[in-house]
Amino acid sequence: MKRAAWLCVLLLAGCATDSPEPPLETPTTTTPFAGLDEAVAAVEKDTDTEVGVALYDGSATTRAGSLDVLPAWSTIKIPIARAAAAHCEYGEEYIDDLTEASVEWSDNDSARALWDCMGSDAQAAEKVEEEIAKSGAHVEAQGAFGMTEWSFAEQAKYAYYLSQLDEDDPTIADMHHIAEDQSYGLGQLQHVPFKGGWSDNEEDGAWHTRQFGWFDGYGVSIGARSADGSYDDTIDALDQVAKLLESSVPD
Repeated sequence: MKRAAWLCVLLLAGCATDSPEPPLETPTTTTPFAGLDEAVAAVEKDTDTEVGVALYDGSATTRAGSLDVLPAWSTIKIPIARAAAAHCEYGEEYIDDLTEASVEWSDNDSARALWDCMGSDAQAAEKVEEEIAKSGAHVEAQGAFGMTEWSFAEQAKYAYYLSQLDEDDPTIADMHHIAEDQSYGLGQLQHVPFKGGWSDNEEDGAWHTRQFGWFDGYGVSIGARSADGSYDDTIDALDQVAKLLESSVPD
């Protein structure tokens, strides 16, 4: 009797092992901006420029292109304006007027006035650096604008920080109304606040154009350098990069 019972148990166990458990499903993931490096490289080849791209979503940075950094040029006017709003002793209305001119038309004299009202060059630089540092990014400000080195990755962090602030902030509001002749690149996208900067480089004759802003949850910084000194080639590059990013940002 006992032998028969054990035989039954073994048979049942054998039956159980003959029925495999259903396999576990492996989740599929899509890498954000897959193929971005290759696409940006194609833009560089097509426009005969070097390009830098960085996007930041609050936790991770995505980079592409052969450039890591360019001078800030007039993009530094955004943290200048925000720092001045907090530290300048001019009247609020006058600060707003200077900010509008600095941001919307990129007026150098207005930006310089905002810089000067924060004290000495060293004091103003410290206040601008503190403004940028609120985003977790770090920059050593070199004058009211111009040759401050600002990497694309660090600028994308600052752009993301701005994207989390109130849209009624005067500086941010002005970033929605950039002059038409400066509205290439990110300015070709719908409802994207941005600011650009551009200049030739007297040392090597190159031309630089860069922009930063934010859309769809990403802080974005892009730029192009033409070794031949071609303004048009850098604009063409930024137009292509902006459209590329618009089409590749994950839903």
